[in-house]
Amino acid sequence: MTLTAVLRVQSPRVSARKLAAPTTLIALALLASGILAARVIAKPIDLTNPPSGRFIDDWAEIYMAGGKVGYAHSSMARNGDLIETNTTMMMQIGRAGQFIKVEMTQATTETIHGAPVTFSSDMDMSVMKTSMRGRVAEGKVTITSSQLGMEQTQKFTYPKGALMTWGLYRESLKRGFKPGLTYTLKTYAPELRLDDAVEAVTTIGDWETLSRCGRVKKGQRVTTSLVSPLGSLESISWVDKTGHPIKQQLVAPGFGNMEIIVADQASAVADFIPPEIFMSTVVKAGRRLDPKRIRRAVYRLSPQAKDGDLGGLPDTGMQKATKRDDGSIDLVVTRQDPPARSAAKVVRANASAAMAEYLKSNLLINTSDLELVKVAKRAAGGETAPYKLATKLRRFVSEFVHDKSLNVGFASASEVCRTREGDCSEHGVLLAALGRIQGLPSRVVVGLAYVESFGGQRDVFGYHMWTQFHLDGRWVDFDAALGGDLCSPTRIAFATSSLKNTGLADLSLPLITKIGSIKLEILDVQTEK
Repeated sequence: MTLTAVLRVQSPRVSARKLAAPTTLIALALLASGILAARVIAKPIDLTNPPSGRFIDDWAEIYMAGGKVGYAHSSMARNGDLIETNTTMMMQIGRAGQFIKVEMTQATTETIHGAPVTFSSDMDMSVMKTSMRGRVAEGKVTITSSQLGMEQTQKFTYPKGALMTWGLYRESLKRGFKPGLTYTLKTYAPELRLDDAVEAVTTIGDWETLSRCGRVKKGQRVTTSLVSPLGSLESISWVDKTGHPIKQQLVAPGFGNMEIIVADQASAVADFIPPEIFMSTVVKAGRRLDPKRIRRAVYRLSPQAKDGDLGGLPDTGMQKATKRDDGSIDLVVTRQDPPARSAAKVVRANASAAMAEYLKSNLLINTSDLELVKVAKRAAGGETAPYKLATKLRRFVSEFVHDKSLNVGFASASEVCRTREGDCSEHGVLLAALGRIQGLPSRVVVGLAYVESFGGQRDVFGYHMWTQFHLDGRWVDFDAALGGDLCSPTRIAFATSSLKNTGLADLSLPLITKIGSIKLEILDVQTEK
């Protein structure tokens, strides 16, 4: 899933490496817009006895980076004693001269009183398709996710009092639109978090004048934030006197924000102009770096806005983060030495309970897939020393993914081992999978990586994804897309994930909340002698 750039590196066998931000960002933007839009779609109806059949049917245009990129369609209907909701969003974007189409459909079935019964979510990103089906019963939620014909079923305790689309809609109407009103509702949004609720914090604002295409309207400002442990997403809506939406804006600085404007169906589905958005997400380094020679680098990340908050960044094997009083974060990133016990053999039984999560199979890393197992055995070539094995797997994946394609969403390892196609996220997830099959605990990392030149700009950091293996008691970085073992300190980790949670938030929230909103300073660089 990538907002992707291509790095042209001259090599006799591999002509293109990938620097990319996981394209989960675009998918998450759509998902979040669909979730947040449901907070204020309102028409004067009897909430205790809504009319049979379809009673809401809205179309809207989606704008990003100054151009129209797609449409949204939301509906609600009563079928007997159940309320059925449906939101479809379609968008096209440009990525380094190529285009990717993203389509998402969300649906829920809820009781008239707002209790969830079933839900579903389908995502189609170019060649990658995923789906999720869920049912809530007896205080439990059962979720089945599928990709490439393989399924994973998980069961969790359903968070008490958590609402979904219709339930949130009812509660927003009950509370009304008095300026200054603020309230918090719990919502179950499985695309953002599978195992618990997230908070939806709504604040009612004043009336404002909106102007578009020569037309002036009055709209009341309604701000809603989805708050989770990984970060928050904010949406601003302007509604008419009945609470019906006129315009919605998803706050995503790197994309120039995403706007959803109510329109008739014919206007909504016409005249898309896919924008090129990758270059707006790169971060200027301000100086030339030599990744091969740097031993240690010290960075400072600061929010561009005075009241901005970057949240936290993880400590990893080579990165140490310290948050400063002014909201900035200092990072010390040091190139790692080879693990001391590199000659030891991989022994699964010695894996601690803390590492169990990083050896387990999941939908994106299906370690029981026989094709993956076969590829892992071939890649390992009989090697059993952990560090040598990790290095061998990395080099294998760098060559094995021969089609460095920008047209892939976020493919599973099973899909990549069959298509041999993808960018940084596909390299990262395949390498993590091969390591797990061979007994190496693995996880993926999303963040920034430095490149000397891209898209006419020099010395920039672009959004990227790579892999870490747990070796000799610490996490060690390997990059199959850019081709590196014991990676250069010209990387900054924003988040790590075992990929056990197939919701999009674990990888995307730390990125979407920082894109376009950070300033990077290089405070110190130490090079090899």
